[in-house]
Amino acid sequence: MNRRLLYTTLLTLLSSLILPLAAEPRASLITCGQSAEYVFYLYGHTAIRIQDPETGLDRAYNYGYFSTSQKNFIPNFMIGKPMYMLGVTDFDSMVYEYADQGRSMVEQELSLRPQEVRALMEYLDWNALPENAEYQYNYFYDNCATRPRDLIERFVEGGLVYRVDRKSLPTFREATRQSSKSAKWYTFGTDLCLGVKSDAQMTVRDAGFLPVLLEQSMDLAYREDTGEPIVARKQEIIAQTQVIEVPRFDGPLVTILAVVAVYLLCYFVVRRYTPLPWRILRCALYVIFGLAGIVLWFLSLFSAHPHTLLNANMVLLHPFWLILVVTMWQEGRHKRLNSHLYLINLILSLVYLGLGYVQTLPIGMAYMAILVGLDQFVCRFVEPSPEGGKVFDYSTK
Repeated sequence: MNRRLLYTTLLTLLSSLILPLAAEPRASLITCGQSAEYVFYLYGHTAIRIQDPETGLDRAYNYGYFSTSQKNFIPNFMIGKPMYMLGVTDFDSMVYEYADQGRSMVEQELSLRPQEVRALMEYLDWNALPENAEYQYNYFYDNCATRPRDLIERFVEGGLVYRVDRKSLPTFREATRQSSKSAKWYTFGTDLCLGVKSDAQMTVRDAGFLPVLLEQSMDLAYREDTGEPIVARKQEIIAQTQVIEVPRFDGPLVTILAVVAVYLLCYFVVRRYTPLPWRILRCALYVIFGLAGIVLWFLSLFSAHPHTLLNANMVLLHPFWLILVVTMWQEGRHKRLNSHLYLINLILSLVYLGLGYVQTLPIGMAYMAILVGLDQFVCRFVEPSPEGGKVFDYSTK
């Protein structure tokens, strides 16, 4: 009888210790894999999971929501000021959605104290209110991954320390290229828009903009107050089943090389019979360079994104190419103006190639710079200009 009483007492004590622990709220960092469905899915995704066994709550807090129907969304997106918002969903619904897309989902349960989790949960619920949910999104510094990271650091008493070796981290450009390498043209366009700042090696905090790098950083982080790893437990909830294929055909590079080949063919072969195809090709290049220059200069002057300023591509791609689109057809009338423009563009082409030692140039753009440099040299020093104001005679010689 005494033994039975002893067992009952021990079980009661154990239950009193275990049950409150089981009822404690938990917070986790959720990292989701890539999808090729949309370009922005290629960067993965991050969310915060809050579980409260006492109330049965199991939610995912997601800072990646946006609506294209919001006022001025397209103009704001173009100048780097799109408005995103915090959304809240049932965690099971999130799991179902990502499983249906074939995207992986990894959970890192955080070693937060119950009071820290409750404070985090209260803040997230407040932040999810319609009047508080929106925020100005920034691709590198304020996105769906950096916001959860910032909140974890904020609600961990004493803060976090990261053991990541900075030398092992990529540059902003390398990280972006690695994520979007399956979308060749998108990567090429991004490279054009990003300036010299994107070639700086990232800090640990910088690396948090990319979900997969944030996950790796958290694996090596620990609480400064106790020295305890911030990740108490890690598990894969969903395996990645969608295969992200990287095409062997490099569209931008092949296109640029084809343009170079066609230009040389038109100049050295076709021009013997008529110079019209050569000049039409030149005109098309000037139009493309001028329009691209307008975009780059606009981003540099008006975008809120700090990485679009000081962009070497602005040296080669500038709006003044559009002047030649008009004046090249009447070389005699605009001989002096064109002569200056050809010389300036030749010098800018050489400067652009030199800037390749400072900033990583988009793939194939060095070949394009050499091509237009030769084109401007030929037009300035080799090709004779007709006298007077007559349009070129393209009749067969």
